Amino acid sequence: MPPKPKAAEPMKQKSLTAFFSKGPNASASAKPGFKAPDASKSKTLGKSASSSSLASESASKELPPSSPMPPKTPIGKAYDRHALQSSVAASTTSCGASTPPSSDPIDVDMLSDDDEQKQRDVKKSITKPTGKRKVVIEDSDEEITETRPTKHRDSSHRNSSPTVAVQSRAKKQRLSVAMSEDEDEEEAIARPRKRRLSRAITDEEDEDDDGVPSSFSERLTQFKKSPAKKGRNSRASSDDDDFIIPSDDSDTEIKSIKSSSSRSSRSKLSSEDDFDEDEDEDSGKKSKPSKSKASATKKSAGRASKKASAADASGGSGGGGTGFSFLTAAEQREQGKKDEKKAAESPYGFLVNIKDKDGRKPGQEGYDPRTLYIPSKAWAEFTPFEKQFWEIKQNHYDTILFFQKGKFFELYEDDARIGHQEFDLKLTSRVKMSMVGVPEMSFNFWVAKFLGKGYKVGRVEQSETALGAEMRMAASKGKGKVSEDKGKDKIVRRELNKVYTNGTLIDAELLTDEQAGHCIAISETPCEDGSNERNTFGICVLDCATSQFNLSAFQDDICRTKLETLMRQVRAKELVFKKGNLSVPTTRLLKSILPAACLWTSLRSVEGFTYSSTLEELKSLYKADEDEDMMDGDEADSLLPTTVPSSIREMASSKEAIESLGSMIWYLRQLNIDKHILSMRNFNIYDPMKRGEGLTLDGQTLAHIEVLQNNEGTEDGTLLKLLGRCVTPFGKRLFRIWLCMPLREISTINARQDAVQDIMNYGTFEAEFTELAKGLPDLERIVSRIHAKNCRIKDFLKVLVAFKKLSRGMNKLADASEGFESKSILGLLRGSPDLLPHVKHVEDMYQPISEKDTDELVPRKGKDEAYDTIMAEIEGLEKEFDDELEVFEEQLEIKLSFWHSAQGNKEIYLIETPASFKKVPKDWTKTNSTKAKARYIAGSLQKKVRQLKEARENRNTAIKAFKSRLFAEFDTDRAVWLRAIRVFAELDCLVSLAKSSSAIGEPACRPEFVDDEAAWVDFEQLRHPTLLLSTSLKTFIPNDVKLGGDVGKIALLTGPNMAGKSTVMRMTATGVIMAQLGMLVPASRARLSPVDAIITRMGAYDNMFSNASTFKVELDECCKILRDATPKSLVILDELGRGTSTYDGMAIAGAVLHQLATHTLSLSFFATHYGSLTDDFSYHPNIRNMHMSTMINDERQELVFLFKLIKGVAESSFGTHVANIAGVPLEVVERADVISKKFAQQFKERIKNKQKSDASSKLPIYAQADFAYLVKLAAGQFSLPEDPIRQKEVLMRLKATARRYVEMLRS
Repeated sequence: MPPKPKAAEPMKQKSLTAFFSKGPNASASAKPGFKAPDASKSKTLGKSASSSSLASESASKELPPSSPMPPKTPIGKAYDRHALQSSVAASTTSCGASTPPSSDPIDVDMLSDDDEQKQRDVKKSITKPTGKRKVVIEDSDEEITETRPTKHRDSSHRNSSPTVAVQSRAKKQRLSVAMSEDEDEEEAIARPRKRRLSRAITDEEDEDDDGVPSSFSERLTQFKKSPAKKGRNSRASSDDDDFIIPSDDSDTEIKSIKSSSSRSSRSKLSSEDDFDEDEDEDSGKKSKPSKSKASATKKSAGRASKKASAADASGGSGGGGTGFSFLTAAEQREQGKKDEKKAAESPYGFLVNIKDKDGRKPGQEGYDPRTLYIPSKAWAEFTPFEKQFWEIKQNHYDTILFFQKGKFFELYEDDARIGHQEFDLKLTSRVKMSMVGVPEMSFNFWVAKFLGKGYKVGRVEQSETALGAEMRMAASKGKGKVSEDKGKDKIVRRELNKVYTNGTLIDAELLTDEQAGHCIAISETPCEDGSNERNTFGICVLDCATSQFNLSAFQDDICRTKLETLMRQVRAKELVFKKGNLSVPTTRLLKSILPAACLWTSLRSVEGFTYSSTLEELKSLYKADEDEDMMDGDEADSLLPTTVPSSIREMASSKEAIESLGSMIWYLRQLNIDKHILSMRNFNIYDPMKRGEGLTLDGQTLAHIEVLQNNEGTEDGTLLKLLGRCVTPFGKRLFRIWLCMPLREISTINARQDAVQDIMNYGTFEAEFTELAKGLPDLERIVSRIHAKNCRIKDFLKVLVAFKKLSRGMNKLADASEGFESKSILGLLRGSPDLLPHVKHVEDMYQPISEKDTDELVPRKGKDEAYDTIMAEIEGLEKEFDDELEVFEEQLEIKLSFWHSAQGNKEIYLIETPASFKKVPKDWTKTNSTKAKARYIAGSLQKKVRQLKEARENRNTAIKAFKSRLFAEFDTDRAVWLRAIRVFAELDCLVSLAKSSSAIGEPACRPEFVDDEAAWVDFEQLRHPTLLLSTSLKTFIPNDVKLGGDVGKIALLTGPNMAGKSTVMRMTATGVIMAQLGMLVPASRARLSPVDAIITRMGAYDNMFSNASTFKVELDECCKILRDATPKSLVILDELGRGTSTYDGMAIAGAVLHQLATHTLSLSFFATHYGSLTDDFSYHPNIRNMHMSTMINDERQELVFLFKLIKGVAESSFGTHVANIAGVPLEVVERADVISKKFAQQFKERIKNKQKSDASSKLPIYAQADFAYLVKLAAGQFSLPEDPIRQKEVLMRLKATARRYVEMLRS
C-alpha cells in the first residue's frame, strides 16, 4: 500500500547538476552567463586559447539579456563527508515533494581491504590541500593535462571545458558537488575507475577531433544530451542484493555500477554473518583477474564512444533544446551517465499512478487495494530480485512484506516508507529500491507493532540457503535442464510463508491475549419481499490459534437479535464479507457493536467460493475412497462424502453457511495458512441462542447486565472479571463459554453444584490443583501449532513435559477425589486418557537433549535411515581429515591442528601452525593469524571440504524432514491430547466457581431448584456480587426479591431516580445467572425454578450507526421481548415510553405491561415513572406494586435514599428533589415543584370527573380488554396459544383477574 502522505519538507538547495541542465528556454533568471577570462590565470594560453576566448565572447553575445545583475555560477555546497555517511541523504524534487533516499551508509566493518584503501584515499583527497592546477590547451580544446600528482585528483572531476578552465577554482568546486550527489553509490568503485575513465574519455575525444568545427561556439551546438536508454544496464546483482550464485558459464563478468556500489554501500543493519553467506555465493565474482576488469573497462569505453558519436551525428541548432550545451562532449557523456543513473533510482513509474490489476484507480468503484498493476515493460527491466519481489507484492499490495535476506528481514519501497513514517525505522536504499531492515530475532516484535497499527504483515522466507542454491544449480546443470529465466534461478528462492492479520494469528509470540480472537466470515440472503425483516445469515467463526471452526445458519429479525448475540459472545478481530452482500441494517449493526480495532476485509464478487464451488472444494480437501457410496438417501450425505467432517455435512443444505465457509477457506488460502488449519478437521455447529438447551442471554442482555464487557468496552466490574478465576489459558476460554450459556436442566445444575461444594469443603484439593496447573503452557494452542508444523522445538519439548506432568497430576487428583460426597469430579478425572504411553512413544524417536540445547531434534539410531546414511558419510569425511592432518604433521615435523569458525560452514578445516613457522607447502594460502597461531587453507583439502559442506547441508535437510515426521507422529494422537486438555479445562472452571463462591462473602447459599411448569424466583437478602468487591463501596443494602409462585409474576417498580431500581433489577438477573452456573449466590436463601432466557430493555441511548433514535431503540427491544419471551423467561423493562409525549408514552407502557401480565406471563420487572399505571393495574392479580423506599424533608428539599425494595406505590418520582441534588438553582426547583403539584391535581380531578360522567370509565380500559378477550375467545374469534402449558397459564390468570375485579366491585 502507498505510505501515508506527509507534509512537504522545506525546499533545499538544488544541486548544480540541476542548475546547469536547464536549457536556454528556461526563465531568464535561471540562465547562466560567462565571465570574461582573467589574464592572470591564463599565462600558458597559446594562439588557440585566444581564438577560443573570442569564440566564447561571441557565443555569450548571442544570449538574450537575463537580469540587471550578471549571472554567475552559484557556489556549491562544501564536500560534506559526514552527510555522505549518514543513513539517508534526503533529496527533494524541484517542486519540493519528498523523494525516497537513494544511498546506503558505508559500514566500515564490512569493507574489504581494497574498499578500506579507497575510503582512505577519499579521506586524503578531502583533508589534504590541493595544489594549483596547471591547464594546457593544445589544438584540441578538449584535451587537458594536469601537473599535480594523480592521487590528489580525487576531489575534482576528470574533465574540464576551455570555457570553465579560466575559472578553474570555481569549476573544481562545481564539479565536486555535482559528483557528491552520486558519490554514495559510486564510492566503492570510483577510485580505481577514475584513471581508466579519464583515459577512455580522452580516446573518445581524440576520435571526435576529426570533424571539429572552426569555432568553439559552432562545436558547442553539436553536443546534445544523449537519449536515456530504454532498458537498464545489465545489473549483475551483488551478493548483498540478490544472493547471486556464481555462474560457471564464463570466467569474466562485467559489473554494472549499481551492483558494484551496492556491495560497498551495505546498510549498517546488515551483519557480518549475512555478508559471509552472501560472499560464499558470489565468491567467483570477487576473484576475477585484473585482465577481465581492464577488458570490461575497455568495452564500457567503446560503448560510451559509440553513444557520443551518435549524439554528435544528430547535430542540433545553437544550444537550442540541449540541457547543458556549454559542456564539452566528455562532460556531456559523463553527465548523461549520471542522469541515467538518477533516472534508474527514481521511484518506479507504476507507483506514481497506482492502479489495481484491473486498471482501476483508488476511489473508483470496484478498486481492489490488494493488487497492483505492473506494466509489461517494467517486468523486462527488473533485476532477478526485483522480479522476485514484485511477483509477490503485486498480489499483496495492501500487505507489509518482510523479505528474508540472510539474518535480516527487509521492507522495500512503499512498505519501507511506511515503516519509516510509523516507527522511524532508518530508511536506506538497495540499488534502486528504498529499504528498511530489522534483525531476524526481532521479527515478531515488529510484526506485532505493524499489526497494532492495523496493517497486514507478510513473511517471505528463503526456501534454501546459498549453498543449497548452488547445489540445486549444479544438479540442474548435471541433468541438462535449461531454465527459461536464468536470472531467476541464480538467486536464492523465496516464498510467501504466511500473512499475519489480527484475526488469524497462530504464533505464540504474537498471541498476547489468552482469550480467543475470532475471524468471522458472514453471508446474508435477503428475504423474498425485500423488507429485510426475515433475512437469512450464514456465519463461519474461526479461532485460528486452535483451528476451531463454528458454523451457524439462522433466519433473523429486523433487530438482528441472533446476529448481535453471536457477535457479542465471540471476540471478533476480523470480519470477512463480500462487497454488496450485507444489507444496510446489518452493516449499521456490525459497525455499532464490533470493536474499533476489528479489521474489515471485503472480497470482490469474483472472489471467494460460491455454494457449488465450496462443495467441490470440500470434496477435494477431504477426498473420499473410490469404493465409497455417497448416495445413502440422506440429503446432506448425498451432497458431500462421509470423509467430510460431520458438522459440515449437517450444514450442507444451508446455502448461506456453506458460502460463508467458502469465503473463509478462500481467504485462508490467500494468507497461505489454509492447509494446516483445515486439516485439523475441527468443525462444530454453533447456535448463538441455543433455546431449550440452556439459559439464553441475548446480545442486549450481555451488554445491559455487563456480563462480558462494561459500557466502556473493558472487563472492569463485569461478571466475567468477578467469576473468571481460572489458572490455565484453555480453562479461561472454556469459562467464557460457560458464562455465555449457563445451565438449565436441574440435574446438570445439581451435579455441578455438588462438584463445587466438594472443592470448597476440601481445601487441599484446590491447592493440589493450583500446584499442578501452575506453569502449564497453552497446550490447546501448541497442539494446533504442532499439527501445522509451526512449533518451536523448545515449545514441543515443553508440551511433552507438561503432558507427563498432567497425566500424573490428574491421577493424584482422582485419588484425592475418591473421598468426595459427589462422584462428579472423580468421574471427570477417571475419564481422562493415560498420556504416558503416548509421550514415551514420541520420546523414543529422538535422542535426549538438555533444556539449553534446543536447536534441533536428532533421531535415534535406526529411526531415520536417511539421517543415518548422511551421518556415516560425514563421519567418514571427518576421519579422512584427521588422517590428512597426521600426514601433514609427519611431512612438516610440527604439531598441527584444525580450526573452525564458531558459526556456519564458511571457514572450516583451516590448518593452524605456530606463528613463527614459515616453511608451509606451496598450495597453502594464509587467511589470518594471531600472535601465537597462523591459519592456512590447504589446497589439497578443498575438494573434501566442499563435500563435507554439502553433506552437512544434507544433514540439515534430513533433520528438518525428521522434525516434520516427529510432529506428524505426535499429531496422530491429537484426539487423545485434546481430550485430556478438555478434562483439565473443565476442572479448572469448577475450581474457578469454587473460588468465586468463597470470594462473595457472607451470607452466601447454595440455591435450591424446583422443577415447575412456570418459572419463579425467591431470593432473601440478595446482594449484587460485583458491587461487593468494589473498594469504593463500604456497605451494600440487601433486598428480598420474589417473582411468581404464590405472588404476581410482574413487579411494577416505582420510585425516584437514583433510588436503586436498576441495581435491583440487574442484581436479580445476576443472581439467576450465578445460580444456574452451579455456584453459590450472595443471598441468605435462594429458591427458584430454572429460567430459560433473560431479556432486557434498559437505559436510554440512541444508536447513531443504526439510524435509530432513543425511542426507536426502546421499541425495537420491546418488540423483541413480546415476541421471544415465554412463561419461563425473566424480562426486565426499565422506563419504557420516555422518548415520546406523555400520553403516547403512558399508553405504550400500559399496553406492553398488560400484554406481559395477561398473555406473555413471563417473570418481569417493569420500572416506570408513570404513576397512573399503578392505579390502572391495581386490580390485576399478576402485577405487584413495588417501590424503592425514601425519606423526604420538604422544607430543605432533601431526599434520603434507603435503597430498600418494599411493597406499595411510591408517593412520587420526586423529580424536583433529584434536581436539587443535581445542583439546579433553588428558585428553579421551587417553581418546578409548584407546577408539578398543580399538574398532578388537575390530572386527578379530570379522571374523577370522567368516571362520574361515564359509567364505563369505572372499569379500567385494560380490564375491559380482558373481558373483551374472553368474549371473543368464547365466540371462537380468538384462539388460545398452542403451547399447552401457556394455555393453562393464560386461562388461570384470566380467571383470577375476573374474580379479583368482581371482589373489588363488591367491596
